[in-house]
Amino acid sequence: PVLCLHTQTCGHAYALESNGDLYNCDHFVYPEHLLGNIHQHSIKTLNNSERAIAFGEAKRETLTADCRRCDYRFACHGGCPKHRFAVSPSGHPAHNYLCAGYKHFFQHVTPYMNVWRELLAQGYPMASIMRWLAQDARKDTGAVSRNHLCPCGSGKKYKKCCGKA
Repeated sequence: PVLCLHTQTCGHAYALESNGDLYNCDHFVYPEHLLGNIHQHSIKTLNNSERAIAFGEAKRETLTADCRRCDYRFACHGGCPKHRFAVSPSGHPAHNYLCAGYKHFFQHVTPYMNVWRELLAQGYPMASIMRWLAQDARKDTGAVSRNHLCPCGSGKKYKKCCGKA
């Protein structure tokens, strides 16, 4: 499962009002985004309508040039269209205001995700990344004294965790 904000297209995280009005998304509950009413049409019919499809495709079609060139586009897809009100680094309007934070996050997690992918490809369970992280933390403990918190994130003192001899 993927969060709707990081999918290539959007519009399937419906908002349903108490009167039966259906919208593609809870961020766009405005008259111009009304798909219809479930008392008059099925959700399937409303979901497959031209209006619903156009709403979802607009996410991909309205990416800024910066997004289209981004190394992390495959994971971010420009984020949620509701957050596109900033100016991009190259001066394009309608850029996601969370872009810098997303880039920072994706840069940080990339090496870990690559290791995780390799572990999974070798048949290891997903939880094996934690063992790898602990081993990796033990390699880089030059600045950690015995009574500091262990860099593996266990919450234990280093001497009672990865620093055991």
